[in-house]
Amino acid sequence: MKLSLERLFSAPALEGTSPRGLQFSPDGSRLTFLSAGEQDGQADADDLDLWQFDLSTGEQSILVRASQFAKREFSFEEKARRERLRLSHEGITEYYWAPDKASILFPIAGNLYLLRLGDGNKPQALTDNSTYETDIRYSPDSGQIAFIRDRTLHVMPLPEPGKASAARRILPEATDELSYGLPEFIAQEEMHRYEGYWWSPSSRAIAFIRVDEKPVQVSERYEIEADTFSVFAQRYPYAGTPNADVALGVVNVETGELLWIDVSKRKDDYIARVHWLSDTQLLVYVQDRLQHELTYVLIDINFDNQHAKTTVIMQEHCDTWINLSNSFEALPDGRFVFGSERSGFHHLWLGNTDGDAIPVTEGDWQVTGLVGVKDDLVYFEALADGPYENHLYRVPVTGGMPERLSQTGATHTVTFRGDHIVDRYSAVGQPPGVRICDLTGKTVSVITEDVTAASHPFHDYESNIGPVEFGGLTAADGQSLPWRLLRPHTTSPESPCPVVVVVYGGPGVRRVNNEWLTPWHHYMTSQGYAVFQLDNRGSADRGRAFESPIYRHLGHVETQDQLLGVEYLRTLDDIDGDRIGVFGHSYGGYMTLMLLTKSPGTFRCGVSVAPVTDWRLYDTHYTERYLGLPSDNAQGFEASSVFPYTSALSDPLLLIHGMADDNVLFTHTTRLYKDLQDKGLMFDTMAYPGAKHGITGRATNIHRYRMMDEFFTRHLQDRNTSS
Repeated sequence: MKLSLERLFSAPALEGTSPRGLQFSPDGSRLTFLSAGEQDGQADADDLDLWQFDLSTGEQSILVRASQFAKREFSFEEKARRERLRLSHEGITEYYWAPDKASILFPIAGNLYLLRLGDGNKPQALTDNSTYETDIRYSPDSGQIAFIRDRTLHVMPLPEPGKASAARRILPEATDELSYGLPEFIAQEEMHRYEGYWWSPSSRAIAFIRVDEKPVQVSERYEIEADTFSVFAQRYPYAGTPNADVALGVVNVETGELLWIDVSKRKDDYIARVHWLSDTQLLVYVQDRLQHELTYVLIDINFDNQHAKTTVIMQEHCDTWINLSNSFEALPDGRFVFGSERSGFHHLWLGNTDGDAIPVTEGDWQVTGLVGVKDDLVYFEALADGPYENHLYRVPVTGGMPERLSQTGATHTVTFRGDHIVDRYSAVGQPPGVRICDLTGKTVSVITEDVTAASHPFHDYESNIGPVEFGGLTAADGQSLPWRLLRPHTTSPESPCPVVVVVYGGPGVRRVNNEWLTPWHHYMTSQGYAVFQLDNRGSADRGRAFESPIYRHLGHVETQDQLLGVEYLRTLDDIDGDRIGVFGHSYGGYMTLMLLTKSPGTFRCGVSVAPVTDWRLYDTHYTERYLGLPSDNAQGFEASSVFPYTSALSDPLLLIHGMADDNVLFTHTTRLYKDLQDKGLMFDTMAYPGAKHGITGRATNIHRYRMMDEFFTRHLQDRNTSS
């Protein structure tokens, strides 16, 4: 059966039930997860319900159905938080196990609910008010709950069944400019730090950040809907302008006593990570504004006399930039496993409070994540067996030869608890599957069915998956550039096919993996296109030397490498080298513009979605990481903008942007509109009212992809069409 655009965005989802939010219960006896109503043919396919899988019986059952709760309009703050977290589903989108395994806490429709296991699965409402509660955390002793309400931190004792419990504010009242316990915009958007407070191991204290946004520049941002528009006086830290002032504090939960801790003498440093090592010790990562330096600050806290001693135990320096790591686990003996790129690749290290560190993993390959530590073995994900597949490994905590536990032929992401691992895996021709394994990698239970099963939503469309090939090209500096090519079944030297280059190209992301792709890729091959992707220098998980060539000049090295990929495509006898298009979103939209304007005539056409057009309009932490400050690198900022090159645009261009985008502001595209209009250059465009950076919604996406489909058909399918 042939894929249609309507089917791409209809229920049930083509990748299958695709459970998310997978968590083992604290005792490891059950696996809980979130899945849309289509899991059992009930409710709304956009609403997530809470499910469980019993490891002893192998049975799945629903714990909480989202449809039993009335829906409620998201607050402005909640909409912004969902955008930061890239949440598109509704219903139950997050949940938390109590450490004592007796209950689960979850928010829905702005209120908190407690599900006690074994009482008939009837959730108890803990809050019922007009204010959203967010950032929920159980205390480690399971006796209390903390959350953010009205932009400040509250705690609530866990109530007895059927009884109410009152929340109390333990930090000062927030204002429009001051918040307590909330991560600042830059932390969420660019540092991947989504927490603004942290319970101590004994539940006695909470470390938190205070954010003062007064220094941040106020600018008006428009959100244009279909029949109205809103103007927001938003504090947005443009590159080179002041960030919010962020301070670290610790509060005694019982008494409310506050202890402020000065972790840096420089006011514009970032508080990047906060970890409790013990009940009286914190480890804080402090990053300088230009991100050349990462300082590990040990904080010894004496609660009796409200005093904190700070000690720098380690420091890293890099002439380009330091990527922050999310890999960290404190060990019972005071040591800790942490991630660092100090060797040139992201690896795991074993550190102590004296500042000593020894490598746990080593090699010219990248650790992509720490899974956990058990019985002196470190479980981690890595690209140790090649650049295309992420695998699970384990190694002694003191280092040694890693042992691969996952099966080749797919990409894996995992989590574990107790004696079991949950493995989420996929390949280009295999939609995501979930299975439970023991600690040796042996399959114990299968959670989702294989695509070969007749009941799988993609089963009838398997014929749309064309042949896939992986390879590498050599960049100008000798480094290998991984690529992936999907071909249609119909291509041959006698009838070569057009190709669409799908580009991202930006730092912090890798695209060339043996993993399930969005079904749109397979739709394109079913329409007779080849689809090509290449990870240029600057993209993630290939090591520091691979990333750093983009430093202080974006859009140059990346463009060179993508054009090398085009040269390669033109050597293939079953690819029509005169019918090549390009498509990208976000940084990929920026890359599309740079490719069309810096190498006119190379592509028949291009589609640019939500592009950055001028890096002076983007935020501090991301932009300055790669370009430095505008005052110190004015030439680099100008050369990295699209505007110096737009006069050369000669190929058909389709520009798409959401009119409520608060990440890459719609201003990027409206400025490009004006620039192209003033230069008399024609282009196609579509702007979507109310759409954020991700541009979600079934009807909107059908329209968007149909427009792209017709655009590519018009310019690529007819061999006689000239650009």
